This record gives sequence, C-alpha cells and structure tokens, in this order.
Amino acid sequence: MVWYRAHARVRLPERVEPWRARLDLAPAAGVLIRSQEKRWASCDTTGVLRFNWRIVQAPVSLIDYVVAHELVHLRHRHHTPEFWAALGRVLPDYEERRETLRNLGERLVW
Repeated sequence: MVWYRAHARVRLPERVEPWRARLDLAPAAGVLIRSQEKRWASCDTTGVLRFNWRIVQAPVSLIDYVVAHELVHLRHRHHTPEFWAALGRVLPDYEERRETLRNLGERLVW
C-alpha cells in the first residue's frame, strides 16, 4: 500500500493538468491523496480535489474518467443532466468507463 500511495501522489496530479487545460479550468486549488472508504474522489467548493490512492491501480483510462468527473464538478456541483452532458462532451465514453470501474473496483486493493 505504501507504494500505491507514493505513486498516487505523483501520478494523479500529472493526470489533473491535461484535463484541467482541456476543460479550460483554472489550476486546481490543491490535489490531495486520501484513503477514502467509499469514493474514488471528491472535490469541494474551493476547488480542492481529493483522490483515493486506490485509483492508481486502475488503467489510465479509468483514472482519467475519475479526474475528468471531479473537474466537471467544479462547474456543476451535482449530478444533474448538465453535469453529465458536460462530462460527455469531453469524455464521450464516460458511461462505459464508469461501468468498467464499477466492475473492477471490488477487485482492487482496499
């Protein structure tokens, strides 16, 4: 688990930057790595992104789904139709990625 946490501290901020630019968002207020029990990630109203270190076990395409999902929350706080439409514009296959992550999630190190 130590290796995953260390890897997450490097990899996740690296994945945030290209998605931030693609979504035309200001730099994140912070990228924190946490041990969240039930979530892959979260963000708050100040723009701080919190990622569960466990996500680095997933393929990059699923990491990108989680990163893009949280960044879209900076514009759309809730899972409204507008949120999903915005995510779909930058990640047209988000539904497939979300389902893949749901199926893979229980097989990762928790």
